[in-house]
Amino acid sequence: MDFDEKKDVSVGGNSPFGTRTADSKSRPSVKFYVYFVENDIQVVGKKMPVAFFQTPDLKSFELLAEEKTRNIPFTYKALPQLLRFFSVSPDSAEASEMEETLKHCDSKAPEGEVARCITSLNSLVDFVRTNFGSDAKLEILRSSAVAKSTPYVQNYTVMQAKEVAASNMMACHFKPYPYPVYYCHYQIGVENKVFRVSLAGDNRNRVDAVFVCHMDTSKWSSNFIAFRYLGFKPGDSEVCHFFQATDFVVVAK
Repeated sequence: MDFDEKKDVSVGGNSPFGTRTADSKSRPSVKFYVYFVENDIQVVGKKMPVAFFQTPDLKSFELLAEEKTRNIPFTYKALPQLLRFFSVSPDSAEASEMEETLKHCDSKAPEGEVARCITSLNSLVDFVRTNFGSDAKLEILRSSAVAKSTPYVQNYTVMQAKEVAASNMMACHFKPYPYPVYYCHYQIGVENKVFRVSLAGDNRNRVDAVFVCHMDTSKWSSNFIAFRYLGFKPGDSEVCHFFQATDFVVVAK
C-alpha cells in the first residue's frame, strides 16, 4: 500500500499526540479519583474529589474522514515505515506511544467483549451498527471540555444527575497516535447504565460529565484497583467512573 506522501493528516500543531506523556509526571495518580458507585451521583449537593484532564480544545480529538486515513497502514508490523511517514524519531516518547497503541489495537479482544480500534468517523459508524443493528438510533456522548484554569483534581459538587435511556452502549477511549484513534469496546450481554452529571468545581468551573456504571462485576478480577479503593469484592456492587472529555460513549436508543 502506497503511503509515501502525507494527505491532509494533521500531525503536530493542534494534535493531541504526546500530550499525556508530556505532563503525566506532574499529575497525582488518577486511580484514586475515578471509581465510584451509583449512589455517589444520586445525592444532589454531595461533594467528592474527581480527576479531569484539562481539555480546552476538543477539535484535535475529532475523528477524521475515512479518505484521510484509508491509505495509511494501521498495524504494529508497519511501525518502522509509520515512524518515517510521520517524521517521528524511533527513540522518542511519541514513538513509544505509537508502538503501545498499535500493539494494543492488534491484540485480541478480552473474552466477552467485541473491540476495535477506530481510525475514522466512517469506521466508527460501521463498527457500532455492526454490533447494535443497522437501524439503531445512535448518539455520541462526551464530557464537556475542561478549562486550563481547572485543577487536575478538585472537589466537585453534584448539581444534577440524569440517566440516559439506552438499549446498548459502547465505550471509546482515546489512544495516543499522530491522528485521532479510539479503542472502542462493547461488553456482550452485560448491563451498564449511562448518566449525564452536572458538576460544579470548587473553583466554580462546571463540567457536564458522562458517568458510566458497570452493574455486574462478578466476573472481574479481585485484583482490580477499583475494589481496593471502593472496599468491596467482585459482584458485591457496581463500579462506576466518569469519562474524560478525550473519551466518549456511543449509545443506541
